[in-house]
Amino acid sequence: MTTPVDCQNCGGALAGAYCSACGQKADVRIVSLGQLLTEAIGDLYNFDSRMWRSLGTLVLQPGRLTRLYLGGKRARYTPPFRMYVVTSLTFFLVFALVRALTTPDADVNVGADAALAAPPALPPESLADSAQAEVRFGITIDDDDLECTFDPAGVDPAVRERLQAACERVEEAGAASFNREFADNFPITMLVFIPLVAGIMKLLYLRTRRKYVEHLVFFLHVHTFFFLVAILSALLAGLSALAPALEIPVLIIGGGAWLYFLVYLYLAMREVYEQSHGRTALKYVALGASYFFAALLTLLGAVVFTAATI
Repeated sequence: MTTPVDCQNCGGALAGAYCSACGQKADVRIVSLGQLLTEAIGDLYNFDSRMWRSLGTLVLQPGRLTRLYLGGKRARYTPPFRMYVVTSLTFFLVFALVRALTTPDADVNVGADAALAAPPALPPESLADSAQAEVRFGITIDDDDLECTFDPAGVDPAVRERLQAACERVEEAGAASFNREFADNFPITMLVFIPLVAGIMKLLYLRTRRKYVEHLVFFLHVHTFFFLVAILSALLAGLSALAPALEIPVLIIGGGAWLYFLVYLYLAMREVYEQSHGRTALKYVALGASYFFAALLTLLGAVVFTAATI
């Protein structure tokens, strides 16, 4: 790929490795996975004008920030991985603070219920019930009571021994300990989940010959918006707990925000991948189904991993 003569961000003439007008690098090729992660290093929590500009574009113009990034206009905006990390950590912080204010006697921890407060997550008991027939391993959590069930029929002896030991450790540790361990594993779970759905997107748009990293950037932006909606939901939940009279308006605003997220994803797909409404709708439905099962599989893995390592 030849280096462009003009800056891809501002259109100014290039006179070296950087634009003399805006300072952006001259090389704006689609980066590798390693380079994408490297961009997250340095000034991680620097909420400068780039961050607010990026968030405004992200929220109000679905998919546009991804198109700008992939098109080389990057100097004015925060790198996608950095935005994702900042917003996800902010969500966990906000949830913990809201929980502390509304339930002062609770164990103030970004617990499993925090991680599972918003889609696409499902409660551990739901995961266990839906998968129990397949793996014969279930964890049921009801308030502070925790029960681990295990049916060894048809299970490989080595796996049977590990699951039985995990069940014993889970019940011995109790619900609070399990929730804390699950919460500690949840951010890692999301870092597994996002590359997984990016791979699904790669298959859905295989004929477009887009690179895997392009789909990963798309979902980093989508999940950044997801955590913004989750932050709003957490704040609204706290407001509702402190002012019960506002419960109905809170439900309307919160429901509207999650409905917008569903519409947002479709609009972002249209903006970035530039396909017809019909083709986008079909891939949207396919992505939705794949998204649900990928979330279920990832969270089930997190539950089992937590049980095995607690």
